[in-house]
Amino acid sequence: MSVHQCPHAGKTSCMRPTSLQVESLINQAEQLCEQRQQRFTALRRRVLTLICQAESPMGAYQLLEFLQGDGRSAAPPTIYRALDFLMAQGLIHRLASNNTYLACAHPQQDHEAVFLVCQHCGQTQEIHTDGITHSVQEKASRYKFKVLHTSVEVAGLCAKCSPGFNPPSAGGLA
Repeated sequence: MSVHQCPHAGKTSCMRPTSLQVESLINQAEQLCEQRQQRFTALRRRVLTLICQAESPMGAYQLLEFLQGDGRSAAPPTIYRALDFLMAQGLIHRLASNNTYLACAHPQQDHEAVFLVCQHCGQTQEIHTDGITHSVQEKASRYKFKVLHTSVEVAGLCAKCSPGFNPPSAGGLA
């Protein structure tokens, strides 16, 4: 997904996926599952679509409400199985801090992500950086600890929720 102009704020931008972006992610998910010989069922597709369309990360019970609103008879274990499948395929991420899920911006690439989570509105931005993951792995190896997965969540305020905030320029120190 790419950043585009937010309809709710004059100059700030936010992550609001367009229908073309959602369609692209769903098509990518379908292709990845086919390549991996995994079943991308109608329920898994619908759950991923709901997550992709969301303006902010969604919880399992929010997803359940949407599915029931669609006329589907879904129960919590059904949702959790779909979420587990989507996570195992690298199509979504789980934010541990608030137990919500968001679509992976780059499901075709194996990567570790850092999440910038707005504490006010919940908007979450996925960014990639090898430096943090590498540093964690390096430090963990000193303790003879093998890192299997790294997920970093950074709490703060997005541009919309922190008017007047001017980040320091790249390379400059404040």
